[in-house]
Amino acid sequence: SNNGLKNGGGGGGVPLNGKSKQRLMQQIEHAEFSPLAKSFSLLLRNMWSPHRFKSSVDPHMLVQAVSVASNKRYHVGKQADAGEFLAWLLHQLHLGVGGEDGKRKKKKKKSKRPGKNGATSVIHDTFMGRVEVTTSVRTRRRRGEEAA
Repeated sequence: SNNGLKNGGGGGGVPLNGKSKQRLMQQIEHAEFSPLAKSFSLLLRNMWSPHRFKSSVDPHMLVQAVSVASNKRYHVGKQADAGEFLAWLLHQLHLGVGGEDGKRKKKKKKSKRPGKNGATSVIHDTFMGRVEVTTSVRTRRRRGEEAA
């Protein structure tokens, strides 16, 4: 009988339980992430880990990944606009986790795992906002008219 994924990959082996299968599938998915997305993910996991002994984390790997991914546009010692950097970082993370580039006007492919509202990555799903426009009509009063 086929027990699904097994440790060892070869013949026999111990069948993986549900958590082990889920962890293995996440590792396979994360293997396709860009180096920048992997560094960012590691930094966040270290920051929020309940198992860390130290309360501080070292962002050096992320800083290096940003420098490489941006062709040194953003690196240590060079000042840059924070808004531009944030927009660049979110876009690179979106692409780095498998998101689609909205600039391409080619035939739309269906995403394997679209999020809410057709989002193609968790970054898009989390940070894409909505704009609500509300208009009101104002009428001008003529001199001598009273408000109703």
